[in-house]
Amino acid sequence: SAHAIVVIGVGIDVAWAFTAFPLVLDEYSAEKQGITGTCVHYNRIETTRPSSPAKLAYLAYEVPENIYVYSGRNANATLAPSSLGRAFIAPPGATVYFGDYVFVGNGTVEFRRNIEAARSGAQSVLPRDTVLEPAEPTTVAHAPALLCTP
Repeated sequence: SAHAIVVIGVGIDVAWAFTAFPLVLDEYSAEKQGITGTCVHYNRIETTRPSSPAKLAYLAYEVPENIYVYSGRNANATLAPSSLGRAFIAPPGATVYFGDYVFVGNGTVEFRRNIEAARSGAQSVLPRDTVLEPAEPTTVAHAPALLCTP
């Protein structure tokens, strides 16, 4: 299959100032060195969580195989400086865990990774007997924020 199942964890340690906490990971084209698609139509992993503090929730998405990057659309919540968490490979036919994105306050999202906790926590969102493996991180050229103009 040309699709992968991607699992991410989303948590909120400190209340988010808005009504809901959004998180977006964009599909990335290594060829274009930017996101795939156009302003109107492009593939992404997108979730919205209530803004009050909450433990990790594991979410699963079926996505086209490719690279996925922490989106420039997450402008109000920048990813804490780290070599990990910015970009991962979603290979065809695989079920992979990118990691956990946790809002820790001060406009910052911290990336964490615990494959054993994810395997346990994601059981309810994955088909029975699915083997969850850690996704391979990758390095990408800077993915600029998507600018749409008339």
